[in-house]
Amino acid sequence: MRTWEDNLYGFVKKDDWLDVGNLVPTRQNDPADRLFGDSKTNNLTAQWESIAAEYGVPMMAQFHSFDTEANTTFRVPVDNHQIEKGLIKEKINQSERLRALKNRGIVGDQDLYNWILDDGARLADHVITRTKVAKNEVLAYGKMTIKENNLDLTVDYGVPEDQINWTLDLNEEADIPAQIQAIIDAATEKGITLSGIYTSKKNLSKMRKNKYFQTAINGVYAQGQYLSQSALEGHLSEEYGIDTVIINDLKYGASYSLVDDRPVISQKRYYPEDRVTFFSTNLGGKVGIGLWGQTPEEDAAKYYDVKQSNVSPYVYIMQWMEKDPTVLWTKASGLFIPVLYNPNSLFIATVSSSDTLPDITVKAKAQSDTIYGVNVSAIQEPETAVIGNNAITGKSKYMSASNPITDVWGKGNFLAVDFEAENWDAYTSVKVGLEPSAGSGPAELIGEDEKDAVFKVANPRAQKLVITATDGNHTDRQEYSLKGVTLESAGA
Repeated sequence: MRTWEDNLYGFVKKDDWLDVGNLVPTRQNDPADRLFGDSKTNNLTAQWESIAAEYGVPMMAQFHSFDTEANTTFRVPVDNHQIEKGLIKEKINQSERLRALKNRGIVGDQDLYNWILDDGARLADHVITRTKVAKNEVLAYGKMTIKENNLDLTVDYGVPEDQINWTLDLNEEADIPAQIQAIIDAATEKGITLSGIYTSKKNLSKMRKNKYFQTAINGVYAQGQYLSQSALEGHLSEEYGIDTVIINDLKYGASYSLVDDRPVISQKRYYPEDRVTFFSTNLGGKVGIGLWGQTPEEDAAKYYDVKQSNVSPYVYIMQWMEKDPTVLWTKASGLFIPVLYNPNSLFIATVSSSDTLPDITVKAKAQSDTIYGVNVSAIQEPETAVIGNNAITGKSKYMSASNPITDVWGKGNFLAVDFEAENWDAYTSVKVGLEPSAGSGPAELIGEDEKDAVFKVANPRAQKLVITATDGNHTDRQEYSLKGVTLESAGA
């Protein structure tokens, strides 16, 4: 039975905060963590300078005669005056929380105790999320910016300007292989062997539609035949030494506003859709490391630490009471900055805007909606959802009774989704459908008042939702895996 710290109502025991990391819900695997590890240090500046001194390129000392003075080497300057600005923190008013829970009938100390622990876990997760944003920003721009809470500053890692100003034309008719070779050659001139690409799935899909890649891989008669992901990755490895291809289409809640007293979350991508980062790693497969330092709370010996877990060993949680007005606060904080091992290890390209169409967003239809006169609650379970920009999960119900859907497509399992776009006028055609199809083929959305659809699912491990959009000049393709969808069996 858990009890309050020193019998002070609302204060969680230090030993219980040690386990808060295990309470955080399972996070999406963040691709940036494959390239940036994490490490705790007692002195961020000294550790950063030590990493910078290694630089990643072997430096040669010179031969000397016995009676000559040794040459003086150099130290790589680091932008250490910004380190103290890397404090990430967030707090929550627990007094309001406790009063609200009591008013809703939750009066047991054990339940209230667990609710406070859950709040601490969420605060820790928010701190971790900000570090993921920072890592991805370094990969996308070679710099990290902090423009929040009256701060406006940039941490410059010294990535040369000629390495972050590349442009890629990913048009179907563009010579993408030649553009990639130019970047490879530029890196080689600087002693860098590029070994990986970090980008969005949308950009890889454009490469798979490119006629030069199609011809190089499958011959001149293969133009127009969509390349498989494995075929493209195999070609990149064999021809350019690009052995690692990392896709990041994940999103995070960047901010929120209250509408009718309910939070409306504004989402952003961790990594911008119009970027392609070519990278070189060290022997451990990393381009850098996320350095965690001691927070002011730790220096003041007023912190409660979080043990190593699947979230982070570096976030600190503390509680304190303000007497007038009486408020119990819980706060999570972490001092963090990502550091590159070698500034020359990144070559960053922007995808030309003329070849970029805005993405179309897919959402599972709400349970209270109807489609073709059929209640969505009869089609799929409430947990059905779209994850990121590339997957649909949930459970599809088996429909056997006669209704407008089964009367056309027969008995079976179906999925109902909505399609959203910032500006439908940007497209001349948008076709949606499952591949392989259960018989309907792709359906046209442009011209339809309701931008929604229902699809018959026969084999979710083999089928995928495909969106093909065009503006008359360029065509984009988006794919959503259905491997996370389970099918209710007939007669269930």
